Amino acid sequence: RRWRWVGSGMPGEAQCVKVAIRCRPPSKKEIANNEDCIVELTQAFEDPNVPGEVILSDPAGHEEPGKFAFDIVFGLDIEQYQVYEAIGRPAMLKTFEGYNGTIFAYGQTGSGKSWSMGG
Repeated sequence: RRWRWVGSGMPGEAQCVKVAIRCRPPSKKEIANNEDCIVELTQAFEDPNVPGEVILSDPAGHEEPGKFAFDIVFGLDIEQYQVYEAIGRPAMLKTFEGYNGTIFAYGQTGSGKSWSMGG
């Protein structure tokens, strides 16, 4: 069974649910504490054929970096309107056509959920 979802919002386009990630930039406190960034992002949101990747490094260097693939990866310098255009607008347009649309933000406290949803 194929699920119809937002995709690019093009007429007749059928897609499965996509998983996107957006990491917030370092906070003022993190910068002031000179904390290292442990997240490496391979941005991918403009070309649906190019998957994104996120690499999480162990700050102590004891573990091998964890690699994770996502359909959409927004880099740290992405603008809020680009997130809206890639995810929000297509979901909204599909709801006007009668499809269900959901944008679900998940993450630990301070990870940037409200920042991503509200800009």
